[in-house]
Amino acid sequence: MKHDSPFLRRIVKVAVEIASPTIEQFCDALERLPTGFGQVELAALVDGVAQPEVRAALANLVNEWRQQDGDVTSRELAWALKAANSTDEFRRLRQRLEMVWSGPLSGASTFRRTDQALLELIQTAKRSIIVVTFAAYKIPDIASALLDAAKRGVRISLILESTEESDRAVAFNAIAAMGAELARAATVYAWPAEKRGMDSKGNRGALHVKCAVVDEESALISSANLTEHAMNLNMELGVLVRGGDLPRSLAQHLQALIQRGVLMSIQRS
Repeated sequence: MKHDSPFLRRIVKVAVEIASPTIEQFCDALERLPTGFGQVELAALVDGVAQPEVRAALANLVNEWRQQDGDVTSRELAWALKAANSTDEFRRLRQRLEMVWSGPLSGASTFRRTDQALLELIQTAKRSIIVVTFAAYKIPDIASALLDAAKRGVRISLILESTEESDRAVAFNAIAAMGAELARAATVYAWPAEKRGMDSKGNRGALHVKCAVVDEESALISSANLTEHAMNLNMELGVLVRGGDLPRSLAQHLQALIQRGVLMSIQRS
């Protein structure tokens, strides 16, 4: 089998996109197939998979495998899936850190620009993007990249400060700045005023977080808002984290805030 064959690419796609326990269970069933197996045994390979989309992906893989005219045995297919899945897991667990910077160049470093790092993350996303920012305006390239990601099936979650919830502390409404089409394609969340702490003078807390998490595998944590000034004029510093536990932990933390109702979905027209 050639390294660039469509079937090999299908194996890698399935191994990368489906959770490891499901892959292991499927591979164990493949290796137990008896000699001279038929349609009944093939159907049983995916019958126990609960998620319809995962079951469909595995069924499609089985159908494509059976079209290979016996070139790949069930054991070989199982080990190809295991190898691809383990390689992807190893890649994801290797944590790499990179500084990102907006502002004047020093000549002493080669830090990547904040906007370039964020655009790369968005453009390479496969499954999910979570963006959190206090302010957003005049960012057409980033908004366009997010919309393109949504169109290719990436789940977009925007956690934004709003003028209403922050007692109008934000000069530009972040949701409007993202554009109506992106606001419809994404799920937009805000931190309701009644969920925020308040000091003795009646001042409420503000959403000052600035981060992006992609596929629970990479995270950009920065001082920069999604604004033209932050990307082009201000001095801003951040860290790009690839792999390891931190991106997944951050995504799970934000998702838990949503599930607990601390962050609430904004109704869109």
